[in-house]
Amino acid sequence: MLSISTLNDSKILVCIEYFPEAISLIKKLGKVNWDSSKKGWIVDSDFENEVKNILVDFYGSDGSFRPKTINIEVTATNDINMIKKPILFAGKVVASAYSRDSGAITGDNVALIEGNVNSGGSAKNWETSIVKGSRFKLMHVNEQLLKHSENNLFNYEIIECKKVDSLSRLRNISDEDILEECKSRKLI
Repeated sequence: MLSISTLNDSKILVCIEYFPEAISLIKKLGKVNWDSSKKGWIVDSDFENEVKNILVDFYGSDGSFRPKTINIEVTATNDINMIKKPILFAGKVVASAYSRDSGAITGDNVALIEGNVNSGGSAKNWETSIVKGSRFKLMHVNEQLLKHSENNLFNYEIIECKKVDSLSRLRNISDEDILEECKSRKLI
């Protein structure tokens, strides 16, 4: 998700993955507001070039073309606890809770492979937590954001994801075995 669109003669809508350092710079460009219904930042159109420069620096694109993405596997280097906010890495929500008792979930294009995510803390100061050693697969990670990410919460490695040939498992089964299985299930 990376785009700049014109709302009217004086405003643009900037839709980007959440990355605190980039957002902080954008918020310094005049009067900037978050629009929850449009899921983007409303910025004065006078600052469009500055917005584009920030996007290129952090996201590798100004929204006019797709940035390069990769897939990574990350491992939590320690127990991670964030008070009243999600746990982020490279612009992705790795885990997010909404209250002490809500439990935690992974974000879009993130899968928990091993370990645990949870919520805790107090009712007023709830936490999102990840257990040390938990492993996640993050898909479609913006390569430029990965370069800007602090690496004190997770170790990561770039992974290749190949589509599984759904027939590859069947190639190891003889025709006779397939026919026998079909007969046992009364399919033929």
